[in-house]
Amino acid sequence: MHEMPHKNPFKKTFFDLKDLVDSIHENFLCPVTIEDTNHRLHAYSSHEDDTDSARIGTIISQRVPEKVINRLWKVGVIPKLMKSDSALRIPHIEDIGLRDRVAIAIRKNNEILGYIWVVEGQKKLDDVQLELLKDAALAATPLMAKLQKNRKRKEENYQDFLWQLLTGQYKTLEEIQGKFHDLNLKMPDRFTVLAFRFEQDITRKVEEQISYLITTSQKITNHFLVVMDEELILIASPHNSQPDDKAFDDFISFFISEMANRFSIQGVKGSAGTNYSVFDKAETSYQEALKVLKMKEYFPEELEGVYHFRQLGAYRYLDLIQKEQRVRRYEHPAIAKLEDYDSLHKSNLLKTLEVFIQQDSNMNNAAKKLFVHTNTLHYRIKRISEIGGISLSNVHEKIGIFLDLKARKIDEK
Repeated sequence: MHEMPHKNPFKKTFFDLKDLVDSIHENFLCPVTIEDTNHRLHAYSSHEDDTDSARIGTIISQRVPEKVINRLWKVGVIPKLMKSDSALRIPHIEDIGLRDRVAIAIRKNNEILGYIWVVEGQKKLDDVQLELLKDAALAATPLMAKLQKNRKRKEENYQDFLWQLLTGQYKTLEEIQGKFHDLNLKMPDRFTVLAFRFEQDITRKVEEQISYLITTSQKITNHFLVVMDEELILIASPHNSQPDDKAFDDFISFFISEMANRFSIQGVKGSAGTNYSVFDKAETSYQEALKVLKMKEYFPEELEGVYHFRQLGAYRYLDLIQKEQRVRRYEHPAIAKLEDYDSLHKSNLLKTLEVFIQQDSNMNNAAKKLFVHTNTLHYRIKRISEIGGISLSNVHEKIGIFLDLKARKIDEK
């Protein structure tokens, strides 16, 4: 005897996602949410008073809480959802407030447009209902595709404006404010330009992965995003819950590590310019972020944990010093003396001096860095002072030598 095919209640035209989500709720008698690929909430059904905290948090903030997203990645739920055409059962995860759920991806060809989530009660969805959920996802596809098309059109409208802003094409703040008004964009009270450099050109797929991380991290408020070749630029504000620099530090570290962990994209470098309150400073903040990336390229070890322009310190001026050295052909005479001595005696006093100054003249730290005993270092420092004719207790002279040595490295590279 043949089984009767199930009747498909979703084989009709739905006015919008709210119409669809109510239909799913009516057929399954379970709370339902529909979110986009970046876990922003677009529609949800009613629920009983005892619903779980993950659902409540999603509805309140209009997006899935960050801790929930991170855990679903960690336990492999989201990667499975992205690969599967069928509904996936997710058992409860108590510490993030997630009860038993069934989820399915909304697809258009091979592209993920979003997800449908159904919170199960005492009675679990049966096989017929799981198949019906595939029909619901199919019904959601044109609605989600329309939303995505509108979002992309809006992004394209401000791409040119953003580049003009970052390259200083607008001469007055009034011009900038007028453009914000024309594009119906809200001007944030404060902003910082963040710049990321990838090892390869950023493809459309990678751009979607980038957008996903930025949207779901909830560490910063991103206002604009633009991609050019291997460079990603954001204009962002810190999240309300964190101080400026802490928010950007956390986000840059998170973004670099998660691009590697989730999407196997290695070698991303990130930076941030100064936080400004007026948008005619957008170009300045962008150039500051680029300078951090440039200096990190020259000095990866020294600037490993540096992301902000203000953290560069003396490195902010190295390219200017290097240009002056080329013109004037000047560097501190002690450098040449120590270089000649090292060449003649096969020693490394110049390197010792550089490390010593780099470690803020701390004998113990410098000795560890050089893998020598502190007594050995004391002797070397004494010889450096004698041969170079310098006083290492003179902070101005030390800084001058240090900058000359670093500027020379830029020239070499």
